[in-house]
Amino acid sequence: MTTSIAQSAPRSVGLKLGKPRVLVLLTEPAAFFEPQILAEIEALEAGHDVAILTRNSPEPRFDTPAEFARICAEVAAFRPEVLHAHGLHQLGFVGRLAEAMGLPFTLRAHARDTAPLAPRRFAERMKHLLRREQPPGRTPEFMAGLKAIDSALCLGVLALPFTRPWLERAGLDRAKLIDCLPALRFAAFHDRSPNGDAVMHIGSGGGPKPAADILRLAGKVPGRTFNHYAAANAGEALKLEAGLTIMGPVDPDAMPGEYKKHRWLVYTGQEGEIDWPLAIAEAQAAGVGVCMPALRADLARYVGEGAGILYGSIDELPAIVSGPLPEEMRERGFVQARKSDIASHLHLLTDLWDDALAGRAPEQAGVAAPAMLPARQPATGLASSA
Repeated sequence: MTTSIAQSAPRSVGLKLGKPRVLVLLTEPAAFFEPQILAEIEALEAGHDVAILTRNSPEPRFDTPAEFARICAEVAAFRPEVLHAHGLHQLGFVGRLAEAMGLPFTLRAHARDTAPLAPRRFAERMKHLLRREQPPGRTPEFMAGLKAIDSALCLGVLALPFTRPWLERAGLDRAKLIDCLPALRFAAFHDRSPNGDAVMHIGSGGGPKPAADILRLAGKVPGRTFNHYAAANAGEALKLEAGLTIMGPVDPDAMPGEYKKHRWLVYTGQEGEIDWPLAIAEAQAAGVGVCMPALRADLARYVGEGAGILYGSIDELPAIVSGPLPEEMRERGFVQARKSDIASHLHLLTDLWDDALAGRAPEQAGVAAPAMLPARQPATGLASSA
């Protein structure tokens, strides 16, 4: 079913006998610490018995019969009632696993793994056509895996609303696509106390234009501190420039405090790079004003009406970031950020599970009836979140 993010609300449910058992399939252990994945798992723990299973590698050459048998054995050891995965590139694998185990499954897609389906500019399309090659990431394995959504065991795929046209164009069943905002731990970032007056910079890529943009802005507002936050090596183009402080790696748990040092966030990027970055919602929740390039019409929906600045040129921003954040914009930012709160839209996922599991007898829910199996002993690679 397709659920509107503007009108959806949690359903009231009846009394349940024990917590549903959910196995979350990740591509690698490090994926657990990605902010949106961690936010979702933490939110699920209150009402579900959650275990996390990691693959040795998502690359097709490592998808061997022995590896698949190992994963099937670990799934059987946990006895889940439903499988859940992250990343559109995992859709084919989790679909095959679900068929082998006879389990329903769901998946949350993210912007980066949906990017191979994004429309390409004419010149780029012609280049790939002349070279007789697929666009980056659009491998035969990736495209074939998308067909797993047609399985009767697939309950649905949660995706960012702006990617829906791409997914439908690629042949995914629109009835199984659920529009969903990014997964934000709102309570961790929400802070109405006064903010510092520095300017925070985050970019979607390390290209020359975003680097030049933020350096030009910093040069035009000499009395303001500019701090650049980036993943490893993403700030190389900026390191030798004056007027901008390159911040080192920051522990995710420390990021709420980092936001509070700033009055404004300036997000830069180029066409084809910008998605719906979690940093925008995090900053709004922390009382920071957000400035984002107006590269697509859908970005206005994410930033929110009156809740931030969508700029056409970096030269529009000196007067804005050198001044105070309007109180009305700050208040609207709090409201807009709350829409991404995982606590408010987790039900879009769990409703799918409840509908599928309602009325199933114990011997049908999971790979075997719990009473017929010994106490769970997680195998190597399987971690319970409890």
